[in-house]
Amino acid sequence: MKKSGSGLGYVILVVALAIVLFLSARAWNAVLPTAQQVLKPGAAGAVPDHGQTEAGDAIRSGKLPDLKQMNQNTDQHLKQIKDTAKGQD
Repeated sequence: MKKSGSGLGYVILVVALAIVLFLSARAWNAVLPTAQQVLKPGAAGAVPDHGQTEAGDAIRSGKLPDLKQMNQNTDQHLKQIKDTAKGQD
């Protein structure tokens, strides 16, 4: 004979799903005005600046960081840390 449950698990699952859907709807409604503003034709600069423009400025100016130089700097820093750690032993 197969034992069947009382269905409480299904009720909890439905309630949890309803809560997740409710929170998702609230989050979607919070960003909807900005998304509508961006999707309007001719609204290229309509979204207010968020204050973090360094990456965009670097891309537009062509002054992206040199990855080889960054790798060398990281290696040099790691060497300095290891040398310092040896002196503390």
